[in-house]
Amino acid sequence: MENGSYICAVNSIDMAKATRKKKDPDASAEEKILSAARAVFTRNGYAATTVRDIAAEADLNFSLVNYYFRSKEKLYDLVMKDAIRQLLSGIKDVLNDVHTTPEEKIDLVCVGWIDMLLVHPDLPLFVMNGVANSSNDITKELVENNVFLTSYFVKQLMELHGKGKLKIAPLHLVMNLVSMLTLPFVARHLLLKTGAIDMKIFKAMMEERKTQIPGWIKLMM
Repeated sequence: MENGSYICAVNSIDMAKATRKKKDPDASAEEKILSAARAVFTRNGYAATTVRDIAAEADLNFSLVNYYFRSKEKLYDLVMKDAIRQLLSGIKDVLNDVHTTPEEKIDLVCVGWIDMLLVHPDLPLFVMNGVANSSNDITKELVENNVFLTSYFVKQLMELHGKGKLKIAPLHLVMNLVSMLTLPFVARHLLLKTGAIDMKIFKAMMEERKTQIPGWIKLMM
């Protein structure tokens, strides 16, 4: 009887643990859903994506996706915020380093950003498409992560421009820098699908741009 009571007690504890586990958020499942959502939103756009599409991409039950995230809107906001942070991660410290010149900052940003985008090549396109569907929360995220225009780098450029030592307006220079870094990744699918280049050539070109872009930007200065 004692052994039987012990086994029943253990089984009850295990069942209770299993019940609690089901109710607790599963980090791996959430990550899987977020990763799938980003892939589907990037591929289909916000309007053409459904929660069922995301569930199918994640190979998870539709109800489970709803359980964790409740709505497509919430999922989209979370994925967009993460994409914005990821796109701008790693360059904030570079841009605000008071010990480096603008030219040195340009060198470091080009290398760091291209390295990051080679790992996450769809980030620029996803963020650009997402801005059109952005909520107030996403707009706030963009403002809070406006690392370029509020940076020490731009302050340096404004000082140089004020002294007549910079040929173009700082905003033009920043726009040119960001465009040169991100637009090849936005156009990547078009280039690949038309057969103009393959992925190996694209990656080689991006490696070349780590040194080419700083050279072009410095000529504008």
